[in-house]
Amino acid sequence: MDKRKKTSDENTASVKKKRLVITLEQKCDVIERHERGHSNSKIGRDVGMPESTVRNIIKHAGEIKKKGKVASTFCGLQTTTRNRSVTMIEMERLLAVWIDDCNKKCIPLSRAAIQTKASSLFKAVKENGNEVDSEETFSASGGWFDRFKNRVHLHHVKITGEIANADENMAANYPDVLKKIIGEGGYTDQPIFNVGGTGLFWKKIPFRTYIFKKEKTQPGFKVSNDHLTIFEQSECENSNSKIEQNVGIPESTVQNIIKHTSEIQGKDNVAPAFCGLQTTTRNRNVTVEMERPLAVWIKDCNDKNIPHSKTTIQTDAPSLFKVENENGDEIDSEEIFTANQDGFDPFKNQDHLHVVKITEKAATTDENMAIKFPDVLMKIIKEGGYTDQQIFNVDETGLFWKRMPSRTHISKKENTQPGFKMSRDRLTLLLGGNAEGDFKLKPMLVYWSRNPHALRGYNQHSLPVLWRSNKKAWVTKAVFEDWFSSYFSPAVEKYCKDSNIAFKALLILDNAPGHPTTLGSLCENIKVIFLPPNTTSLLQPMNQGTIATFKAYYLRKIFEQAVAKTTGDDAMSLIDFWENYNIRNAIENIHYAWQQITTHNMREAWKCILPHCTNNNFESFSSQKQAIIGEIINIGRKLGFDELENDDILELLESHSEELTADDFLHLDRRQVFEDVDDDSEKADDIHMKEFTLKEFEDIFQALEVVKQKIMDADPDVDRKMQIHQDVDKALCTYQHMYEDLKKEKTIQSTLLKYFKQE
Repeated sequence: MDKRKKTSDENTASVKKKRLVITLEQKCDVIERHERGHSNSKIGRDVGMPESTVRNIIKHAGEIKKKGKVASTFCGLQTTTRNRSVTMIEMERLLAVWIDDCNKKCIPLSRAAIQTKASSLFKAVKENGNEVDSEETFSASGGWFDRFKNRVHLHHVKITGEIANADENMAANYPDVLKKIIGEGGYTDQPIFNVGGTGLFWKKIPFRTYIFKKEKTQPGFKVSNDHLTIFEQSECENSNSKIEQNVGIPESTVQNIIKHTSEIQGKDNVAPAFCGLQTTTRNRNVTVEMERPLAVWIKDCNDKNIPHSKTTIQTDAPSLFKVENENGDEIDSEEIFTANQDGFDPFKNQDHLHVVKITEKAATTDENMAIKFPDVLMKIIKEGGYTDQQIFNVDETGLFWKRMPSRTHISKKENTQPGFKMSRDRLTLLLGGNAEGDFKLKPMLVYWSRNPHALRGYNQHSLPVLWRSNKKAWVTKAVFEDWFSSYFSPAVEKYCKDSNIAFKALLILDNAPGHPTTLGSLCENIKVIFLPPNTTSLLQPMNQGTIATFKAYYLRKIFEQAVAKTTGDDAMSLIDFWENYNIRNAIENIHYAWQQITTHNMREAWKCILPHCTNNNFESFSSQKQAIIGEIINIGRKLGFDELENDDILELLESHSEELTADDFLHLDRRQVFEDVDDDSEKADDIHMKEFTLKEFEDIFQALEVVKQKIMDADPDVDRKMQIHQDVDKALCTYQHMYEDLKKEKTIQSTLLKYFKQE
């Protein structure tokens, strides 16, 4: 019986909890955290105490503080003696010698520099020292620095420029010495030179946006420091002040953390295991698929220097989630997503987003600079001897090539259909010409696909546009340089030769990221200048109405084609017409719209920087555009767009300059996955180029004969119909020669084939 009782007592003793002893320092730490606004639960987690204990400490905060004051007073009466090792003594001796040498050489020193040098010296002395001090550590803390400063009588000297103490007497005497040297050498002011060195933080710019942490070299941005942990940066021998700048923590806190490195790392090893028992795991299904294209969208905004904030990111995230949820698995159909702060912070950390500062391309317009620029430009023109024929300007613009006004039933139907909307498929155009207005440059078109299906079999060099491609359908520096060298320079040279003027030109550009600053070195006959920053909307000639009018002509042409295709004997439905409308049709309409921009249009666009180009007798761009919009509305009535109004057309024309949304980049992301697979088939298609056949020539000639005959029968004016008949024959002369050459070639091939068969 006694034996069993004894066993029971031993078990009780073994499970009895050991009383937790809390020091006065720990209690004061809890009270300090509470006064800083931390919750009881957070304090408990941080210091490793139960929440009830934290509440009890806070309850008796007044009594604890009194004890803390008494303890600090008592401890102040006690002194401790530090036994400084041989390594420390030798390190400080060498450090004092180094400081003295720097002072003699007038090399400026700071506290951070001395602490960094002390760490490196301690390490070197320790490696070469005795084994007794092999376990000693040194952190070059603020307390050590203060004691070292007192020991070696180091005084803080304010350093100006490159000298610690300016010698005013010597400075006062030096001009006379220099004057004597100049007199002896017979120097004038021209051959007397001076140089000086200075530091420059070459990528420090204000204002904020989110960018990926891994993208550290984007143009226009301040490159941030790698946010390594404090321990990693300390091991890399970074100074405490440098770590303070990198991680945004006060230097005193950094010193305290480094001082308790071993304790903190020990807690860090325990914490994950402990936290693992309390954490829950989220199954991020549709959310994961949404965040990937969202990151692509942010990356594209950064590439184009488009500023974006936390609000814009949170606004686009739900639309992406909705698209993914509609196209995803039924298992996730009930999942709900809210772009709140709790969701944004994990996304920011997961995709390495951090706040970096940026200068927007045109955050505000600089009206003062815009007023001064015409005079500056006129001076450049006079010095270079340029005429209006030799002054050029180009500008990029986006075009959603398959978009209808939002109130049309075509647009409404498209919005109800799942998947990517073709109205969001955008291309980029480069448009421009000279100030005389008599030379419009061939438009350059940049599309996301190198060889779209609608162009397969066609020779891209024969298109009425310069065809270029990249995955973002954007004019990059490489694309622009290629355009400048392969097209612009030869085209201007030919134009000058045909116009009997000297081959020289002045190209005026804005400060877009895709415009290289080194263009002037590519051709010595072409001078390139850039508009002042933040003046594009005020000074860019192509932006003064030319591009807007061009887009109005493009839309009108689409409406005219729709009417032609949906009426007559072989009429198709409007829906079928729009489904069949492809990029090749868009290119043809772009060519047509650009041809409608007249010489007067081109010249009028320059009046903002060349006042003499103003033509008071010419219809303004705004009235011309309004007239085209009226024609579009009237044509729309024929198509059944009865609700179409002036504002609907203006909304569509202005929408071409809007940013791509998250949905668009979701589609772009998916396209890029398959683009490499399509390349092989595209190359194969390039080999089999489309060619005219004899049957096609004959059908064209036959159809034209019918048209000419109808004109002859219908037109009562004999001279007029005969002139039109001759003009048609003249226009078809090239086709007639091609037909005859092809017919001869076929005849020769047929004769050879018969000959070989007889053999």
